[in-house]
Amino acid sequence: MDFITDGQAVLQRVVAKLGDAAASQLGLTQAALVRMLDGREALPTHVLLRAVDIVLDEFQHVPSGESRPRPFNRTES
Repeated sequence: MDFITDGQAVLQRVVAKLGDAAASQLGLTQAALVRMLDGREALPTHVLLRAVDIVLDEFQHVPSGESRPRPFNRTES
């Protein structure tokens, strides 16, 4: 059974969003990005955090009226 890590899933989302610019936006070479996507190279924390920032940026540009993730509120049951 094939599976990917959460980090690989985030990287895939970045590649889908940015295409060929993904590696440079993450401060990586194309070869390093491919190795991380394949699971042959560990994903450094700073790269993962940058990738998460890129993915989360999508949610800040959702047009009005469309579904947005709701912020967590501890007082809700």
